[in-house]
Amino acid sequence: MAKIVKITRGEWFSIQRERARQKGYYFVEDLGYWSENDREVYLKYHQPLRILYIHGLSSSGSSATAESLRGFLPDDTILSPDLPVDPQEAVKMLRELVEREQVDIAIGTSMGAMFAQKLRGVKKILVNPSFHVSRSMRDKLGVNEFFSPRADGATHYEITEELCDRYEELERDQFDGLTDEEREITIGLFGVTDDVVNCAEEYKQHYTHFGKFFGGHRLTEAVINIVLLPKIEKFREEIQTLEIDPSGDKLFQIYMQRKQKSRS
Repeated sequence: MAKIVKITRGEWFSIQRERARQKGYYFVEDLGYWSENDREVYLKYHQPLRILYIHGLSSSGSSATAESLRGFLPDDTILSPDLPVDPQEAVKMLRELVEREQVDIAIGTSMGAMFAQKLRGVKKILVNPSFHVSRSMRDKLGVNEFFSPRADGATHYEITEELCDRYEELERDQFDGLTDEEREITIGLFGVTDDVVNCAEEYKQHYTHFGKFFGGHRLTEAVINIVLLPKIEKFREEIQTLEIDPSGDKLFQIYMQRKQKSRS
């Protein structure tokens, strides 16, 4: 749940503002200024999210990106399973996991973004999506090494022509049945120096919310912090429900009235 809370001016300036934002404090700027009792109004988010991170080709659920997300979002649950090598098995597992774990947001990178966008009805962030991973897989036929450890202890997997065909079959209908509602809950993020895959134009043919960031194909901690986290917080604001702190109830009503006016 989210509460309207107050902190003193001294408390605010005793901590770094960026750290405060990471912890969930946001200044309600509409109210502005210090009040007579030297207090300012903030929104404190208490509602944790269940976030599904879907890794890319040759990666695993213990990837650096998954660990970074856990570090940046310690109060949220980051689900990051090892994907089955077979694409149909992977989709089946992800859909079951979304339903069972009541996932709030799905985040996919590269091949994982292709799988993420097939999870209809879930808010999702697609980072450097590889909508046609079967093409790059055909250049990697044979035994390949996993970049990070997997729960089953596997260190290698084999790419065959048959496996590529199964991925290609899955890719053919990946954009079928898109609705305006689905487009509204999907965000695409593309690195301007990505030299591995570029599906930006194809994404824009099917989806609405598009963004670029200075970075390559793999996410760094800096990109996660500066680019990805604000998108997660945008979805958090849409998902969460508000629990009003009695001491901040009147102030919250003022805030909501001004917010409604600004929209109209």
